[in-house]
Amino acid sequence: MGTLQLISPSLESTIQIGRILGKCLPAGTFVALDGILGAGKTQFVKGIACGLDEGGWAGLRSPTFTLMLSYHGGRCVLHHVDFYRLNESPELPGEILEAIESDRAITVVEWADIWREVWPEHYVHVSFEIEDDTNKRRITIEDPRGICPDLAKELDDYVIEPAGA
Repeated sequence: MGTLQLISPSLESTIQIGRILGKCLPAGTFVALDGILGAGKTQFVKGIACGLDEGGWAGLRSPTFTLMLSYHGGRCVLHHVDFYRLNESPELPGEILEAIESDRAITVVEWADIWREVWPEHYVHVSFEIEDDTNKRRITIEDPRGICPDLAKELDDYVIEPAGA
């Protein structure tokens, strides 16, 4: 698929874009998220959980203080990880490394650029930028290995720059 540039006009749209991505993600996928505080990363993860048919997605919260939360109610386990507090850590906790390496779960990491050296070869990278309108987000999805080949078609309503642009 390459790279998609999207515009999300609202919080609901950000969740919907995450849901569409979540529907196409196979088990074993690592999803790296980055963007400033308040850019919509956790809301996007709620959408991914919804796309995985995780029934408790509405109650999903940021794992900033717990570092990792796992959800088991969908079509595969969802590990939601936050590297923010691990910025000064000399190493990652073993359970987080296990989640990243799992081929039976989807691991979504907020502030993923902090530990880029642990990203697996197959990943999806999602960046968030706040546009002038505080509700509008520019979302860039990079899928260099083509994990979700039909994603551009599914997200056509939000695309501002097509794949490979």
